[in-house]
Amino acid sequence: MTWLTWRIERASLLSAAALVVVFALVALLLNAHDSSDMNAARTLLELGPPAFATVVAVFLGAPMVAREYEQRTYLLVWSRERPATRWLAVRVGQLLVPLVVLTIGVNLVANLLQAKLVSALYPVPAVGPFDYDLWLPLQLMTVIFGFGLGVLVGVLVRNSLLATGITLVGYVVLRFVLAVLVRPHLVPPVRLLDDSPSPTGSIAAGSGYLDQAGNVLPMQELPSDCVNSRGQCPALGVAHRYLDIEPVNRIPDVRLLELGIYVALAAAVFAAAWLLLRGRTAS
Repeated sequence: MTWLTWRIERASLLSAAALVVVFALVALLLNAHDSSDMNAARTLLELGPPAFATVVAVFLGAPMVAREYEQRTYLLVWSRERPATRWLAVRVGQLLVPLVVLTIGVNLVANLLQAKLVSALYPVPAVGPFDYDLWLPLQLMTVIFGFGLGVLVGVLVRNSLLATGITLVGYVVLRFVLAVLVRPHLVPPVRLLDDSPSPTGSIAAGSGYLDQAGNVLPMQELPSDCVNSRGQCPALGVAHRYLDIEPVNRIPDVRLLELGIYVALAAAVFAAAWLLLRGRTAS
């Protein structure tokens, strides 16, 4: 990282590093054997890594290019001899290095926190709960994609405040859509009928009721007091209750597919930002 880049981005980088340090201190101080601390640890484990990725997108990615337009410094740093695309590539490359380091730190702390929870929930040595989002390659790509999305929004709107707001909303919505709506269906799910137990660590993909032929019945057409404990109500054609899941043995494939989606999205947003800046000069 050059001295100029450090001078410009040091406040944001130091703030991100401070958040990682606070995350680590809280994780070390929590006692997972205490019920209140255990709930706090679960919340921290669930929200900590996504919150860091959001901070990177909003406070590092979004203002990077927008700030140059606001302060009109692009008139000095972009020219025909030093085009905006070269400036963008250098700046992104310089910032990705500390972001990767900080993300690895967040991942280590999150895994430490998960280990504390596992030791509290399973006194006998056992494999802990399968935590989907703590896979380091996927966590890195969510951060890199968020950073790239912020850069692209900054290129488009050229206003730091507006760029941070749009990036915040857009990134949170995209993460939600991919995690809740897309992830459970990346691989065809397994269907469990009636009271078949769902394996620990599986991902729920949907549930409802089937008729005798195996067709899904619209939930809005079934009265709440009709279906008994076995999911049967012959008068309305209900024969089975079903639960669609992604079992544990398929989760590695699901994560690889989701990783591919984030890689493609990251490549797309950086390429779009580069193309938009291509040919722009100080004039």
